Amino acid sequence: MLGERSLKDAVNKAIDSMLMIEREDNRIHVDEVAGCLRRSYYNRRERSIPAKERLILMKRSMRINSSQSKEYHLEDLTLIASADTIVDDAVIKFEVMDRLPSIPEPASLIALNASLWIFNKEEGALVYLTRDGDSMQFSITRDKRLFDETIRRAKVLSMLLKENRVPVFEPSEQCMNCPYYERCYIQHKRYENPTLERIFGLKRE
Repeated sequence: MLGERSLKDAVNKAIDSMLMIEREDNRIHVDEVAGCLRRSYYNRRERSIPAKERLILMKRSMRINSSQSKEYHLEDLTLIASADTIVDDAVIKFEVMDRLPSIPEPASLIALNASLWIFNKEEGALVYLTRDGDSMQFSITRDKRLFDETIRRAKVLSMLLKENRVPVFEPSEQCMNCPYYERCYIQHKRYENPTLERIFGLKRE
């Protein structure tokens, strides 16, 4: 029987092995390019990935290992998409949120659109759920120009990973909760920097 320490080590090794699935520079998941490329780059290159990011990557890895995962092969790149479920001719993606959004999250929309093309489906649905049991659904049809842009971003990320070059800065409200925030926004003691608090009128937790 494994002791507490041995069990913890075994769990950490299992998680590490799951995170290694996306380590090849020419294999990119649509979720990585639907959001900030710099954040995805750091998640690939950091030896010690923040706990919150490890959980996100682990969930993505579990999706890749499921039967609802498919690859889209380009000349020097493989783009991977995962679906929570496929019903009839529609790809459905579930997201758990603290509160329901009034419009679809851009990153979720981009990832779902790419999944529609990779799974060769015409329609998709984003279903947002809260821990209180509330839900909201958004339906979309696939868009070719958006998918082409996703492919372009995947090629850029793959190239930068191979060259060990950090992607350009892409400011958004998501930066406020990013574990790599301080690498993009340098605070000065004497002079106030135009950080996200000023740009978006938000306060970072």
